[in-house]
Amino acid sequence: MSSNLELKRICQHCGKSFIARKMTTKFCSLECGQRNYKVRERINKITASNIAAKASFNNLEAIQAYAVPSVEKYFINIELLSLNTSISERTLFRLLKDHKLPRLKIGRKLLFHRETVINYLTNKYGIYFF
Repeated sequence: MSSNLELKRICQHCGKSFIARKMTTKFCSLECGQRNYKVRERINKITASNIAAKASFNNLEAIQAYAVPSVEKYFINIELLSLNTSISERTLFRLLKDHKLPRLKIGRKLLFHRETVINYLTNKYGIYFF
């Protein structure tokens, strides 16, 4: 059953005008319909990904709010201590021979509390840090 309708429409994908034979026709050609389908699917995937990312971010914030802060949040390794104090890593390793230098060893990790180390070096050697 064919219709004799000739409706002037504008393609929703490319914007060109065309003559439609059905009331539901939205695109001027099969290619425009396929391209528009790909665009819609891409937008749907991006939207779903954004929603999932927001949900996981909110879950992460909730977990972190109740989590006990880790030790490494307050302590730094020797590389960062070297950058913070402007003392080379080699010199810091030499200073480690003094067993009074404040440090924390967890397994193989050697960690330092920045302010405590700076206070120790200032009191013992008269070195001032900014």
